[in-house]
Amino acid sequence: MFDYAILKALLDRERNTLFYAHFSQKKLDPLFFKINPYQVEEVRFMRRMKGPSFYNFPEVINQFHKQQDYRDSSYLHEEVKSPLEFRRYQIRARLKGRSLKFSAEAKVDVAMRKARQNWLYFFLYPELKVDSVFWEDGTPARYVREKDSPYLWIKGDHPLLAGEQRTLRLYYHGKLIERQRDWFYIRSSRTWYPTLADRQPAMFDLYFEVPNDFQFASIGQLIKKSAGKDFTAYHWKTDRPVRNASFNVGFFKEYKIENDTIPPVTVMMAETGHQEIAQALGRQGIGSGKNMEKQVGKDVKNSMIFFQQLFGPPPGDHFYATEIPYSHGEAFPNLIHLSWKTFQMTRDSGEDEIFRAHEVAHQWWGLGVDFCTYHDQWLSEGFAEFCGWWYFQTVVAKEKKDLKKYYKFLKEWRKAILGNRKYFLGRGKKAAPIWLGYRTQSSDAKGDYTLVIYKKGAWILHMLRTLLIEDPNQPDDSRFRKAMRQFYERYRFQRASTEDFIASVESSTGEELNWFFDQWVYQADMPVYRCSYTYEPEATGTFRVRGRIRQSEVPENFRMPMTIGLDYGNEQITAHRVWISGNETEFQIGGLEQAPRKVLFNYQESVLCEIKQEKWKE
Repeated sequence: MFDYAILKALLDRERNTLFYAHFSQKKLDPLFFKINPYQVEEVRFMRRMKGPSFYNFPEVINQFHKQQDYRDSSYLHEEVKSPLEFRRYQIRARLKGRSLKFSAEAKVDVAMRKARQNWLYFFLYPELKVDSVFWEDGTPARYVREKDSPYLWIKGDHPLLAGEQRTLRLYYHGKLIERQRDWFYIRSSRTWYPTLADRQPAMFDLYFEVPNDFQFASIGQLIKKSAGKDFTAYHWKTDRPVRNASFNVGFFKEYKIENDTIPPVTVMMAETGHQEIAQALGRQGIGSGKNMEKQVGKDVKNSMIFFQQLFGPPPGDHFYATEIPYSHGEAFPNLIHLSWKTFQMTRDSGEDEIFRAHEVAHQWWGLGVDFCTYHDQWLSEGFAEFCGWWYFQTVVAKEKKDLKKYYKFLKEWRKAILGNRKYFLGRGKKAAPIWLGYRTQSSDAKGDYTLVIYKKGAWILHMLRTLLIEDPNQPDDSRFRKAMRQFYERYRFQRASTEDFIASVESSTGEELNWFFDQWVYQADMPVYRCSYTYEPEATGTFRVRGRIRQSEVPENFRMPMTIGLDYGNEQITAHRVWISGNETEFQIGGLEQAPRKVLFNYQESVLCEIKQEKWKE
């Protein structure tokens, strides 16, 4: 399979800056250098991905813009390198028989973004076979599709010019859906239609024919549903350009939620599939939850109400929460896919409530406000993860009167983030900064994407929220709520960068916060605090706590406010804020009516740090 950038340059007969070099002293450890004008960051230095000898995949060591981009500051803005602009999709898809054989006709309106294009390319799931392609006037288009290739190449009927608008009609079919008993696996939720997979927004007009005994949901709004003799026809449309389209189909039990404050929600649970799982688990002595569609629906409803109060109304007038036979979740406009695991039972840990709320939160973060580039991906996943935590603390834990579980959860993820490079005999390579997005994960750091972008991203918002609370004894987070809502309202249905978020928060709060984001987003260091304290009587008959905090593993100018709790027993704890900077910080808290039983450093998980307790020394 040829590299598309090389093929595109050759087929368009263009002269550009495309350059490739392959070199190595060791046959199984080659290095690559590439300048690709079709990439947003054009310059890449790569290596062969570590693994078995048959691995032939490159992974990035370093990647950056051309020098000209830095000189004229164009790298600060979103760059468009795609040769096409997708305007509108009209897709008629058919699912036939008990195995749901897939076929589709896709009408795609595109505009040329670059001049003299002889060939166009699209991504399409490799197991989908293209039957024919036509131009808008019905003229057959010449196309090429290599075996097992995701690329579909279409020859222009003339050298296509910049700004020229064309319409293509593609007919294709294949094994998109796999059935295993009563579970239906959609093998590609994002490339079942021709796309460039570069998050371009477009209008979608979707028509599906589905056998009558199946249930179905898609993105956008359901315009019409009509039942025929053998199939039910569904017509869905989006009211604004969106960047991904998906659907779900299967044997579902539907649970409908009507609420005066939010749009209607339909929860679709694969009931017969769960009966099979319940029987298998029962033979192992493992129970399953009851009325799981209602348990899932409760969190979808309550989190949607909570997020609407925080940020404003979600887009759309009806939402669908559907079950998929995978272990992950996905979010699309007005449609979320939830793992079968969260429909099996609601675990005591709180992970299920957080997972469900995370996917709901994407209607605001990732879909409502999109991120500019991969550097800003934490604005989607980190924000949605934090919203899941926020929902659990504010709604679930409060309802169950168990806030300790929330802080226990934060503590567990803090330890995971800090400990992901610690081994029995030493340390591995330090985790990358959150600003590197998907590049935080490599063959040396396979779990870092989730740990850094999701968990650390959420932790950053938790610390920002704590920082903006003026009195830790009266945790009023209204300043943080105002900042989040202002950012959402400013960039709703637009793409935002990390710099946009920083500027928005500073505008809302009136504070200069670059130091905070420099430390936590653009750098990777996390502090270790060695803490000690003593207490002593004062001349007035009151008591005073004296403490010392030694800071290491971070630059000397690193600073953070830590919340310190004075525990008097019987769950009576007062909170105090101490700013830590430099190698050593000493503090005093005086005028205490009684001596505390103990001092709690990093009370309520105020800083993403490692705490080491030491004995007090004068």
